[in-house]
Amino acid sequence: MANKSKNSGESVKARYEYRVWGQHRKARKLLAQLASSTTRERIEDCYLLVADPSWNAKVRNDALKIKQLVAEDEGFERWASATHRSSDTAPSPFDTLFDELQLDRLRPGKPKDLVKAVSKLDPESGVRTVFVTKHRRRYRVGNLRAEVTDVTITETNDTIRTLSIEGDDLDELVALRKKLGLRDAPNTPVHQAIDSENEL
Repeated sequence: MANKSKNSGESVKARYEYRVWGQHRKARKLLAQLASSTTRERIEDCYLLVADPSWNAKVRNDALKIKQLVAEDEGFERWASATHRSSDTAPSPFDTLFDELQLDRLRPGKPKDLVKAVSKLDPESGVRTVFVTKHRRRYRVGNLRAEVTDVTITETNDTIRTLSIEGDDLDELVALRKKLGLRDAPNTPVHQAIDSENEL
């Protein structure tokens, strides 16, 4: 799956991420104590799952958000991310999906439009879609970001909880992971955790 030589999207960023699943009550409590700020939000996402796990794509509002795994170090994954508002900037096969879902024509704030578009996807496209609702608490710990999120899968109504830390400084992230007692927990991104064809 190759990137196009055009613009790769808006505001390309690459950060180290570490995400675990389950309750992790002690880590959540300590994270809240360490945080200098906390925000809460509710998000509706539609994940576009493809065979290659190094791509993490989702539709949020009327935009296509794509992450690509570019490196791994000390158990952390480094993901480059960009938001695409045109099929011209999206890597294959997401450029085709952008057009098939008519993302540039969806009415903002109208998730039913996206549900309808997804239902018309060609079964041969090799893409599986998973709709989720996230209730998320986001934290700032120094220069790092963290979150605790309940992810409800629309199709099954199952809710799973995740905790993640991310940032640019790998040494700071390793130290925070150790402090939270998460060093031995597997790092699993959202798109893999919600994929019914895989098990956590």
